[in-house]
Amino acid sequence: MGWFGGFTIETYNRIPGDYEVVTLGPGGAALSPEKIRPVAGPFAKMMARAALLSLEEGDIRFRLDGASPTADNGHYFSSGDVLIISGSQALRQFQAVQAGEGSGTLRVTYFY
Repeated sequence: MGWFGGFTIETYNRIPGDYEVVTLGPGGAALSPEKIRPVAGPFAKMMARAALLSLEEGDIRFRLDGASPTADNGHYFSSGDVLIISGSQALRQFQAVQAGEGSGTLRVTYFY
């Protein structure tokens, strides 16, 4: 049997519970605090423990240490890449900025 691509998502029995779309321009962006710790709905007052991020339409740079990335500094994330971030603190500290010509669009699923 040959390799057909794709990947496995390991959520450690976490429940996918929320979703958002984040557009990244030169000014940068972070993940929404109200998604990381919702105040209403079925996951109210729970902390997201992980997030699945997929990037479309442009490249970005990101940091997880709370510092702001720049177009030249931070982890490089290419359009089409997929990333899983584990840990509430890392989710709260995630910051990203546009690294190329196009604005990147992050599609984020949160796990509680």
